[in-house]
Amino acid sequence: MESSEAKLTRLSAWSAVLFIVLFAVFWGVLGRNIPPYYPSLSADDLAAIYRDNRNTLRIGFAVGAFSCTFMVPWVIAIFRVMLAMEKGRLMLPYLQLAGGLLTVPVPMFACIVWLTAAFRPEQDPAIIRLLFDLGWLCIDIGFGVTILQYVAFGLVAMRDQRSTPLYPSWLAWLGIFIGLEFMIELIMPYFRDGPFSWSGLFAYWIPFFGPFVWMILTVLYTAKAATRLEAEHAKSEEPVTAQLDEPGQPVLQRQLLVVRSSGHCPASSPPRRC
Repeated sequence: MESSEAKLTRLSAWSAVLFIVLFAVFWGVLGRNIPPYYPSLSADDLAAIYRDNRNTLRIGFAVGAFSCTFMVPWVIAIFRVMLAMEKGRLMLPYLQLAGGLLTVPVPMFACIVWLTAAFRPEQDPAIIRLLFDLGWLCIDIGFGVTILQYVAFGLVAMRDQRSTPLYPSWLAWLGIFIGLEFMIELIMPYFRDGPFSWSGLFAYWIPFFGPFVWMILTVLYTAKAATRLEAEHAKSEEPVTAQLDEPGQPVLQRQLLVVRSSGHCPASSPPRRC
């Protein structure tokens, strides 16, 4: 990986941290979703909350939707490293790319739905609750594409043949576990309270905060991977000194540029010695 490409990959990887901070502050705190309201909350009580906090909810959900944009560079940074790891095998890197990019609209759309409820909080409380429910069902049930991303990443990381893999195997297994854990959300629509409701342990605290921890870990290892790939590229292009002994002549020294990627001789090298 060239130096400029490595720098861009590192910068793109760190964009996930910006997403996490913005989303936690605006969607979580200003949007009043940490912790979330119970699904069993009455329509009148929910409408009163939206009326009393309309301004903070609007800015919270607006910036929350915008913050999802910063997931895109992070997904592409992982994709770039995975391409280098797979060495021509494209299926899993592209599966991770597609799963990650299709995950982005899920929280973005949910934030826009909640923003719609906060835009006219004086309307019928039943409509407020309908939009509130729609937002939560979208963000909780739209997990299938995210599983593709996590599993594809894990499979590539586990078959890395380097003596020191770019991504540790435990990070691969953690991603697969978190991705498969999303499937618990399938029973969430049957509960309006308790640990399986959208405000409970298995449908909120683990599925939401587990991925955030995994994302931060992938940021760190993707940035390190870009640095290692940059060093490998630089080492493959550094000149080496060769000593050539010829009868009756002194030892000659010349610089040979080893171009491993192409396997061709430099134009300036004599054909008989290349």
